[in-house]
Parts: sequence; structure tokens; C-alpha cells
Amino acid sequence: MKEVKIKDDIKSSQKFETYNQINYQDKNEKISLKIYYFIYLFLLTTFILSKLFDNPKQPSNNTSFSFVPYLNYINNCSKLRLYKRTKIKNPIPFVSVCLPVFNMAEFIEKAIFSIINQSFQDFEIIIVNDCSDDKTEDILKRLKDQDDRIKIINHTKKLGVYASRMDALLSSKAKYIIFMDPDDMFMNEDLFKELYDYNLKNNLDIIEFSVFHINEGSKQMYSIKDHRKTHYHKFSKDIIHQPELSDILFLNPETKKYSHTICRNIWNKLIRKEVLINTMKYIGNDYYKNQFVITADDMLLNIISYHYANNYSNINLPGYLYTIRNSSMSRGDGGIELSIIRSINHLLYFKIFLKYLKEFNKDRNFLFYELKELGYKLFTFKDFNVTKYKPEVVDFYNEIIVDSNATNDFKKYASDLMEYYK
Repeated sequence: MKEVKIKDDIKSSQKFETYNQINYQDKNEKISLKIYYFIYLFLLTTFILSKLFDNPKQPSNNTSFSFVPYLNYINNCSKLRLYKRTKIKNPIPFVSVCLPVFNMAEFIEKAIFSIINQSFQDFEIIIVNDCSDDKTEDILKRLKDQDDRIKIINHTKKLGVYASRMDALLSSKAKYIIFMDPDDMFMNEDLFKELYDYNLKNNLDIIEFSVFHINEGSKQMYSIKDHRKTHYHKFSKDIIHQPELSDILFLNPETKKYSHTICRNIWNKLIRKEVLINTMKYIGNDYYKNQFVITADDMLLNIISYHYANNYSNINLPGYLYTIRNSSMSRGDGGIELSIIRSINHLLYFKIFLKYLKEFNKDRNFLFYELKELGYKLFTFKDFNVTKYKPEVVDFYNEIIVDSNATNDFKKYASDLMEYYK
């Protein structure tokens, strides 16, 4: 009867409140129904929210998560110092953000605002203007007047994206570097803070963070799930050290097959400056001053920088928003002249890559994988009768044919392509 009476009392809010004020004094004291009620609501709310939102700072590759905080940050980066951050000007900042710029008046302001609006303010911004002839220079001057942590280097001769990146690197004062393309954005206001905190605990040479994509003119971000094309990879260890680090680049540790086991782009990483300086020295002046390089440079930078780094880790943190523009210099249709430049860039990449693989006794058969995917660029030299580079291409393939460490399949592939050029 007592239990029935309690159930009837609950129907009345006044009786429910009265009931909840009863204090039980015996050893088997019961928790009031009001507390049960609130616990139930709390658990139910927690369950519903867990289904609707993943933790935005640690999204799983297999589940969705809320884009709302990131979309809000991106949209708010149309204004400078939206959150009124306290500016820090340090003679030796934690990170230098390096941007090569050519005719980016439409994008550059938002890119820079996505840096300045970071919650972590110990940075400098180094922008290399590679002879822009639109309003880019005027925008840069205006932004520099608003924030003296911005440093602008103006090229007097157009040198390309790689030389611009390296000039920014050589002018940097920070311990760490983040490269950024001027039509992209940082999508996470706490990215620099998270990287700083993570590095403070681990003292790393390279930290990779996640990338999301957006098509030009679209408002929808997405991640690429195809493992061959993804910009974020999970390794078997939280921190990878040498010599495993420089070897894991070429062989997928799970499938034991050649694969893209690292991000091939340079802009989703915090990298110790000394690592990049050593990488730059190894790659040499052909890439730096003697050639106009607009593509394939970041792939080479990645591979060689992992060789000179002592350790590496990745943090599953959304950080970089990559804008896919079909009119960009690396992918747009710029006619025969631009196609030839891209092909020269790929030939340089293959030659230096093969030199590295042989010099440090790495698995050169990974280059077979690269050539099958990117080697078609070399057809340009014959298709457009660029006779100057044909001997270099033939010599490159012949170097593979006589390499005792190359597989028979790789040698046959090189031999067939060499015959095509002859």
C-alpha cells in the first residue's frame, strides 16, 4: 500500500516536492525520487548528446563530428582579432607561419586572420610576395600596419612557390615552422595552443594534424576517406623515432604494401626549423634558385624532412582547411608552358628522390609506385617536343635499369618508358 501511495503522490508536483524533503534516518536510507529523477535526466541528456556530437578535438575516422565550432571560426575570420586576443611579440616566437603568395588578393586576408585570431599568440607571420600584380601587395601592407608580427618579403623576380617557402624559412626566427598556402585557412582557433601543449610534453621534431577540404565556392567541409589520398594517417605508435621513422614512409605498416603512409603535403605539420634547414641543404639549389618550382616540392620536402627528424607524432586534431581550386598553378590549365614547367618539376622530384633512396639505402621500389602515379607528367617532354630534357629522362630510367636493388617489374617499366622516349 505504501508503494501505491508513493506513486499517486508523484502525480502532484506539490506532493512530489514534499516527498523529496523526507529524510530517512535508518542505515538503509533510500535516495529520494527527486534525485533519481535528475540523475535520469542527466544520463539521458548525456546519451543523446554523445550520439549527436563527437568530441571535436579528437574525431574518429569512422564517425561524424560537429563542424559547428570550426565553421563559426572560419566565418568569424573575416574580422581581425575577433576575440581581442592579447598580442605577444616575442624575439624568438614558438612558431613562424610561412606563406608564399602570388596574386591572392581574394583569399589572403582570411588566411592571415585565421592565424591572428588564434588563442595562442606566440607566433610570427612571414609572407613572401612572389611578384604579385593584383591588389595582394596593398592588402599585405594594410595588414602589416595592423600587426607588426607580420613580415613581408617582396621578390624582384618571380621564383615560384618553393623558393618563396625557403626564403620565408631562412627569414624566420621561431623554433618551429608551419607552412601555409595563401588560399587556405586554419579552421581551429586552438590549433597552435594544442600543438604547443602537446610538444611541451614530448619535444617533437614533427607533429602532423588533420586536414579537411573544401571546394572553391562551397561551404561544406569534408575529409577524404580514401587511404591512398588521405591527409591524415594513424600509425601503430604515438611517437615514432629513427630509424623506423624514415623507413615507415615507404611501406604501409598494416598492409605491408607500398602506399601513401604519410601526408604528401607540407602544410599540415609543425616542423622544427633545423630539420627543414637540413632538408633544404640536401635538396639543393636546383630546387631553390635555379628552377621555377610550383609543384611536387612539398612531396620532396616531406620525404627528406622525415629523414632528418629524430621523432614524429600525429595529433587527431582538425586544424587545416585546404581549398581545392581548379585554377591554381599546381592543378589549373595554364596551357603548354605551364604543363612543361610542371613536368620539369616532377623530373627534378624523381631525380632527387632516387638519389636519396640510393644514397641512404632506402627501398627504391617505392619510386615505382610514385612513377606509376605521377610519371605520366614526363610524357610532356616528348609530346611537346621539349628536346632539352629528353636525355635527362632517358638517363633517369637507365639509372633504374642498372640498379641491382630494383625489382624486375620496376626495371621493365623503366625500360619500356625509355624505349618510348628513344
